[in-house]
Amino acid sequence: MESSVVGERSGRVPLSEVVADCVKRWFRDALKEAKTGDINMQVLVGQMYYSGYGVPRDAQKVGGCSSCCLFL
Repeated sequence: MESSVVGERSGRVPLSEVVADCVKRWFRDALKEAKTGDINMQVLVGQMYYSGYGVPRDAQKVGGCSSCCLFL
């Protein structure tokens, strides 16, 4: 709590918030490309769902794709 108060006073954003926002945007961009049929982005999105990186973890949304999980 104190660090956020200090951050507000100095006009700085905590690094953890910057990284979290970046990861969420990366997921959104990857999902957009995956929906257009990009197989590499489909695998990446599956891995992100499986690990909970940039999105809440949801193994069901991976879709049971065994090839996606080969790299995990």
